[in-house]
Amino acid sequence: MRSLDVAVIGGGPAGAAIALRLARRGVDVALYEPSAYDQVRMGETLPPSINPLLRELRIWLDFVALGALVSHGTAAAWGGDEVTARSFLFCPYGNGWHVERARFDRMISKAAEKSGATLLPARVRRVRRAVGGFDIDAEIPARAAAIVDATGRAARISRGLGARHIRSDKLVCAARMFPQRADELLRDTFVEAVEHGWWYTAPLPDGQRIVACFTDAPIAARMELGTPEGWAAAAAAAEHIGPVTAGRATGPVRVVSAAAHRLHPCAGPGWLAAGDAALAMDPLSSGGVTSALRMAKAADDALLTGRRSPYAQLVEGLAVDYARQYSESYGWETRFPSADFWLARRMPSARCG
Repeated sequence: MRSLDVAVIGGGPAGAAIALRLARRGVDVALYEPSAYDQVRMGETLPPSINPLLRELRIWLDFVALGALVSHGTAAAWGGDEVTARSFLFCPYGNGWHVERARFDRMISKAAEKSGATLLPARVRRVRRAVGGFDIDAEIPARAAAIVDATGRAARISRGLGARHIRSDKLVCAARMFPQRADELLRDTFVEAVEHGWWYTAPLPDGQRIVACFTDAPIAARMELGTPEGWAAAAAAAEHIGPVTAGRATGPVRVVSAAAHRLHPCAGPGWLAAGDAALAMDPLSSGGVTSALRMAKAADDALLTGRRSPYAQLVEGLAVDYARQYSESYGWETRFPSADFWLARRMPSARCG
């Protein structure tokens, strides 16, 4: 069995960035990622605040080589029938981006590998405490002095070590892909609030456009959003999103969890959780990837020094900022005061702060 300083489980932005940082500091680190980054991943729109983080991580040129689409801002029908726009023109960080998320995640993992991290294409079944560290039960087993849980919203490694989820909602995303059309009016990120939740659409570098409905799981089941017929009926009823979905979809409806939660605790003796495993945000915030990269920087120091308190404080600060933004964003929409979805967002338990 191989011995490691650190095993990072999960090759999304948080896990891959932590592996990259540790490898550059000479740590014997392995990144467990069972996929080949060959499946569609959600989270394709990156805000301008990602730019300084990519430069600080020294992967800016790798990012430019991806050929991401520039995002100039976001338009929304939110809080009223009139469409309003928020431009990035005067943002100090520049413009945002639309990326193919699987390629973006792979870019960071490849940078980690080039810096000396070992990429292990294996699924970790479980992690057990052992003398001097942890035993990793996987197709490629190992023993590590420290563990990073970057398994996303499931946070299954941390929960196996005794941490618990504090869930704040039952949000799901039902998404489909459509070909971009030359005559379409919605050319950048667009968000539309409706009675049962909200719709989102954005262009992708491969010539497709993602269109997604976000609502709570019981509502999605009632509307049959997981079926092509139910999804199409709901989309057609949305004033602005409807015309975008008039063409033929290029794939099936994909339903995934988008539920927000916090992990308590987010770190313990010899382990920590990062990214969505530590703090999963409502996608309306567009802050998941930037928060993941900020956690990665703090996690690097926590793992090398053994001091978990600064890391926990960072995650707490991110949660507080997110809760404030969450309250403001959902508070702006007042047209559906008796709808189940919107009533749930006005309850204190709906915030992760």
